[in-house]
Amino acid sequence: MKTIHRQRTWLPVLVVGVLFSACHKDVQRATVIKKAEPSPTAPGSMIGPAGFPPPVMNRPYPGNGVVVMINRDEGWIEINHGEIKELMPAMQMEFNVKDKSLLDRTKVGERVDFIIVETEKGEYLTDIKPAANPAP
Repeated sequence: MKTIHRQRTWLPVLVVGVLFSACHKDVQRATVIKKAEPSPTAPGSMIGPAGFPPPVMNRPYPGNGVVVMINRDEGWIEINHGEIKELMPAMQMEFNVKDKSLLDRTKVGERVDFIIVETEKGEYLTDIKPAANPAP
């Protein structure tokens, strides 16, 4: 009987020790992984789409396209645009605006020329006007 009692006494201690050891290793591994990830605001951490260089912060990038949607309340515009040289390929995407009054300069379906500025918080549309050379 003494042997069974001793095994029961050590069993909970053994289980707690194994659990503590396993949890402690997971915490250490998570800490190491977290430290290895680059900071989104660290210099050089911004990368561009495949085939495009990393964006230059606060540089104006001209583009053109067709307005798909305007959300004046939230302050963004969706544009189906051509390639924005040295920034991104042609696509349809939403752009936040720095000044909501820019949204009054255009309407859905209109071809526009615009300026995008890349910041650490994302791209912002800083200027928009009807396209100088409307495409078919």
